[in-house]
Amino acid sequence: MPSPTLPTESTITRDVTRVLADRLPQDWSTNVHHDARIGETRLRTDAIVTVQSPDRRVADIVIEIKRRIEPRMVTSVVEQVRRYCAALSENTVPVVGAAYLSPRTRDALASQGIGYIDTTGNVLLKISSPGLFIQTAGAESDPWPASYPLTSLRGRGAGAAVRAIVDNHAPFGVRQLAEITGVPAPTLSRVIVLLDREGIVTRKPRGPVLDVDWQGAIRRWAEDYGQLTSNRPTMLLDPRGLRSTEKHLANASFKYAATGAFAAQRFNPVAGARTAALYVEDPYEAALELDLREVDHGANVVLLEPLDPLVLESTMLRDNLRCVGPSQLAVDLLTGPGREPPQGEALLDWMTINEHAWRK
Repeated sequence: MPSPTLPTESTITRDVTRVLADRLPQDWSTNVHHDARIGETRLRTDAIVTVQSPDRRVADIVIEIKRRIEPRMVTSVVEQVRRYCAALSENTVPVVGAAYLSPRTRDALASQGIGYIDTTGNVLLKISSPGLFIQTAGAESDPWPASYPLTSLRGRGAGAAVRAIVDNHAPFGVRQLAEITGVPAPTLSRVIVLLDREGIVTRKPRGPVLDVDWQGAIRRWAEDYGQLTSNRPTMLLDPRGLRSTEKHLANASFKYAATGAFAAQRFNPVAGARTAALYVEDPYEAALELDLREVDHGANVVLLEPLDPLVLESTMLRDNLRCVGPSQLAVDLLTGPGREPPQGEALLDWMTINEHAWRK
């Protein structure tokens, strides 16, 4: 079934001003000017909404409408709406509107102090005088998804591509990175296009990647990935505790890679591990060698059949324990159970300080 057609700009403008009016306090009023001229200049914006409080104080909201705004577009759109506000008056409130604004786009606008409204009800509006604050949630996924070659980082190849992009210093070309990492060039290209749309990588048109926001890439990956949902877990018990598991691993004949809190304490020991999570090729073989018991409750060892077998290749030896690489460990922690997401944040701090130790 084809995707629904993205509304026209005029329809979006009408719907955005309606969403705003519906969310104002009952005793506030609005006056909307569509396709409005900015003061005495030749500039025109899509809408200026004058809001009035019960005590008759007013504020002008300049709304710049775009049919679709990707994160990489935010800076230029912000510059545009700020220019309009400066030409009108110092107290004018800048707002960006669209049919739909993704979570990353909304975060990017908010971080620059810009309000936003989309037709699904995602709204952020701050007015200092008269005092007004509105924040509401609408859709979390795009009702009008674009037909891009890749829209998710859920698959096996996508994860390998993200690790390759994160783990290697830019600049690099797609073919060059493919030769270095073994990740197919078409897969790398599709992931780079997605990350470029999200404003996470900077590159020349059809040219090499010039810069990578590696933390942004890991966080974007975490939106589509889960430690226990993307991989196949087997829950087991080592009745002698995790120290026994570690001793067995020191002489293991099978290939493994530790992850989660069990590995994180080897990088940034902010908290001890209560569970040992291990990527293995064959959980049955590993469980026999480690002398583990399968249980329904109270497991302290999780054997993960990896979505991407390459996680067993790109490893680091830390305190005599074979661990996944930091980029894989970070996404596993951020999407892991219990207290692991805060440990993921701590690991990202460690990676920032020790970038020389893990990026090539």
